[in-house]
Amino acid sequence: MATEKTDVVIVGVGATGGILAAELAKAGMKVIGLERGPRHKTADFAAQDELRYFQRQDLRPDPKRQPVTWRPNANTRAVPMAPLNYGNQVGGGTVHYGAVSWRFHESDFRVRSQSIERYGASAIPEDCSVIDWPMSYADLEPYYDRVEYEIGVSGKAGNLKGRKIEGGNIFEAPRQREFPLPPLFVDNSARIFEAGARKLGYHPFPTPRAILSEPYKGRPACAYCGFCSTFGCHVGAKSSILVTTIPEADATGNFKLVTGAMCYRVNSDNSGRVTGVSYYGPDNSDNTIEAEIVILSPFIYDVVRLLLLSKTNRFPDGLANSNGHLGRHIMTHIGGRVFAAFDDRYVNMYMGPTAQKHTVDDFNGDNFDHGGLGFILGAQISVQGPGFDAGPIAASVGMPPPPGIPNWGKPYRDFIRKYFARHASINAQTDNLPFADQMIDLDPNVRDAWGLPAPRITYDWRRPNEQKGVAFIQEKLEQVGHAMGATHVWRAPLSQGAPGPHTQGGTRMGNDPRTSVVNRYSQSWDIPNLFIVGSSTHPSMSGFNPTLTIQALAYMSADAIVNRYRKNPGLLA
Repeated sequence: MATEKTDVVIVGVGATGGILAAELAKAGMKVIGLERGPRHKTADFAAQDELRYFQRQDLRPDPKRQPVTWRPNANTRAVPMAPLNYGNQVGGGTVHYGAVSWRFHESDFRVRSQSIERYGASAIPEDCSVIDWPMSYADLEPYYDRVEYEIGVSGKAGNLKGRKIEGGNIFEAPRQREFPLPPLFVDNSARIFEAGARKLGYHPFPTPRAILSEPYKGRPACAYCGFCSTFGCHVGAKSSILVTTIPEADATGNFKLVTGAMCYRVNSDNSGRVTGVSYYGPDNSDNTIEAEIVILSPFIYDVVRLLLLSKTNRFPDGLANSNGHLGRHIMTHIGGRVFAAFDDRYVNMYMGPTAQKHTVDDFNGDNFDHGGLGFILGAQISVQGPGFDAGPIAASVGMPPPPGIPNWGKPYRDFIRKYFARHASINAQTDNLPFADQMIDLDPNVRDAWGLPAPRITYDWRRPNEQKGVAFIQEKLEQVGHAMGATHVWRAPLSQGAPGPHTQGGTRMGNDPRTSVVNRYSQSWDIPNLFIVGSSTHPSMSGFNPTLTIQALAYMSADAIVNRYRKNPGLLA
């Protein structure tokens, strides 16, 4: 067994791990990063291979080697989930994501207290486990700003220091300065969507994205090729951690990256500290890294599993789980999608970046009055690319035909031929409340390629609050489609309770060590030299994608480690 020693070991070098690696290494700390997947180069994506990246999902975990299972409740047997919607390489999901980069609303950080203040305690479902974040939007705003300028985010401010600005998102929380780059080019689908939304009195705006609209820090601007979600960027315009902070970490000389590393245990001693990690190398060797600080930043499924696998006599139910909250309170986006097809115009949805091309925020979070509606929270509404996770050629597979048209044969072929370039997808990401029985544990029946138990998700979004919220948003989507002038407007089918994208929770943060796993700095309450950084720490979610928020939290944690913990190791107040 090989053993190395270092100051910091980071498990998972993705959206957050790559930021922490760069910041800690620049501060003079010796850092080793372990990544299960490979390290790609920008040139590797030149082929824009739809078979490899869209059909075979090459940039995501192989569900046969790295299975995740799902069941709607504890009385059913779990079944395999596929595809798995997260990254499996250096840079993690930022390599293949649509690069949508939202700041959460002020109300997203205090869902429980704001809902009670505005609608009364009965507005929160009796079995809901939501708690407020241990910080405010104002606390995180400087770190949001830092991410946007460090990696490069394109957008248009809608609230500068409290001054609302038309053309941007007037519902956003106040920001201290404009985006570092102007918005990406507004394509035809966005123009049609904007016109329809304005007819209804809504406030459309260009979606902020970590894609360069202009050259920035030596990287070129977006080429609008259409190969974005599920693909790596062939010019490096997507502000992936692979091309932003990882090179910064390399340049320090203090960072060592180990790829093909499958971490299977966090090691600890009897004093209440973690001592490092153990992992299998690409040659199946068994290796150990001893470190003063352990940072866990893989995707939520893997971070919860790793803590459960690392149980000890002191923590028999999983490491850092003295209160039983590990793996619980998970949330995902539960959607709603409407298709709009036009007889009188071309839309060409496959042109340019695919994800959330143009957005309406009027029905997100607590931006509207929920009184009498029977639910809280909401969704952002966006027009976005065909099939969303598809390149131009594979686009049609993401558009089920409307009622009356079969999904095979001549009628289907004729439908696709006519509407392939004449349709738009209008999507919503509906917020989801946490519940204690929505959880991740270890599947007793399924193991991965290393012989380890697979993560098992117990989750069913179909609760009264969520079902009412989704039905409300679906009606809004249809109204937008008709206002856009579509000839045909129809709903896509909803999932039968299965998790959607952007899973959050499982190691939630809070002010109270009795009801949360980590504090505001993503530091374990139980083990001060263990940090868990990523979407698993979110105590509530938003209708927005979580990536920019987890990256802001990574900068916040790095700042706390460098400027506070390193000087006085212990639990940060």
